[in-house]
Amino acid sequence: MVKQHVNIGIILFVFFVCAACLHGCRHFSYEGQHPELPALPEAFFVGTDSCIPCHDDVYRHYKQTVHAQLQSDEVKGMQRGCETCHGPGSMHVQTKRTGDIISFSHLTAAQSSAVCLQCHRGDPVMDWRANRHVMSGVGCNECHKSHKITAPKMVYRGDPEICFSCHEEKRAQHLLPSHHPVKEGKMRCSSCHNNHGSENNNLKKLNRNDICFECHAEYQGPFVYEHVPVIEDCTICHDPHGTIADNLLRQNEPFLCLRCHKGHRPNPKTGNHPSMASLMTSCVQCHAQIHGSDLPSQVKGGGLTR
Repeated sequence: MVKQHVNIGIILFVFFVCAACLHGCRHFSYEGQHPELPALPEAFFVGTDSCIPCHDDVYRHYKQTVHAQLQSDEVKGMQRGCETCHGPGSMHVQTKRTGDIISFSHLTAAQSSAVCLQCHRGDPVMDWRANRHVMSGVGCNECHKSHKITAPKMVYRGDPEICFSCHEEKRAQHLLPSHHPVKEGKMRCSSCHNNHGSENNNLKKLNRNDICFECHAEYQGPFVYEHVPVIEDCTICHDPHGTIADNLLRQNEPFLCLRCHKGHRPNPKTGNHPSMASLMTSCVQCHAQIHGSDLPSQVKGGGLTR
């Protein structure tokens, strides 16, 4: 009898765990997963020529874009001109109401992006539905203007200006004395970020350090004497978007180092440490190889000296 009660208890426990997981997954969903587009059950396709009388200015730009030049073998079944994105237009042609067609001004970010994802399914938009942009209410048409002749990929402003139009704080950081050469035109936001989404905060690689090591390979190691923050995350000490301190450091020395290290203190037996006089200047006067070193150190237990 006891064994039977134990088995029933285990079954109930497993049942409740599964129910909790399903409930949690259901509420974990985000807007970009399966957005529903407005239904137009009574409408039928009438062709792009029906749009031109009212939208001739838009059509003049549109016919010069890559969307208007799609061939039948490129995206099968999607060569319907304006109605490829806006849906069948027969009702809208009659009533002139925006509610009788798929109007992007009435769609959410997830819905407008879903229209684009009907054709754009591969790289680089494979992770778009998990993108912080769409989850923050920013859709494809915030950056891409499909009716206008603009920069490549229909981005209406170039990188980094298109990014700085929303991320003003990053623009300000790139004006600080120490910054990556973005405003100089030697780098772009997309050098490090995948704007269409990734598994790690819209970064191009899963490991943040791997992005830094693409340009700063000399700090990658492995070293005999390693600095733990270097292995863990470069941004513990550096802010990649810009700082007042040199070398993109979050804080000047020695205060940056003293966030983790206690510094040198007087020894009752030997007196003051010889570096006490330089404590308030720069730790790297002695600990020059702060990213790691293969050279033996005179510091007990290993260190990051020359």
